[in-house]
Amino acid sequence: MIEVNGLVKRYGGHTAVQNASFRIDDGEIVGFLGPNGAGKSTTMNILTGYLSATSGSVQIDGFDILEDPREAKKRIGYLPEQPPLYFDMTVKEYLNFVYDLKKTSLPRKPHLAEIARLVKIDNVYHRLIRNLSKGYKQRVGIAQALIGNPDVLILDEPTVGLDPKQIIEIRNLIAQLGRTHTVILSSH
Repeated sequence: MIEVNGLVKRYGGHTAVQNASFRIDDGEIVGFLGPNGAGKSTTMNILTGYLSATSGSVQIDGFDILEDPREAKKRIGYLPEQPPLYFDMTVKEYLNFVYDLKKTSLPRKPHLAEIARLVKIDNVYHRLIRNLSKGYKQRVGIAQALIGNPDVLILDEPTVGLDPKQIIEIRNLIAQLGRTHTVILSSH
């Protein structure tokens, strides 16, 4: 469960998020909709602990993102608007790298194989990320968010720049992920 109370974020004289409060229960798929500059990405960055709020609080499964960030972040998988990919790595190398960064305790090989199958990247598992299409790069970004099997997935603009077929595929994947995860996604 995610609980946000009185969230405010200011950049100097500009207010990006003004007094946002909401609750998202386990297993829900929730969308943040709005034009560019509406505060969607800022809110998501605060939820994940990548950015601090000016005021307000965020709790992930009862853990405050500022007071107990390690426990809160263990429960979150995050796909930023620009996926944090290393283009000189293969998909396999990259997912193993993220697995180590997250200090995942699930059995490595079967866990990564299951994620690759789920997001349909097993056929490009040994290719360099730089040689993948935009759609496959998004899938690799979603795969890294799934490592460690987090309860909550936060996906910032997961379909931006994709063609209509890829958009449908990613939306179907998100619907499938919503069966076992709480999902927050943004779109304009």
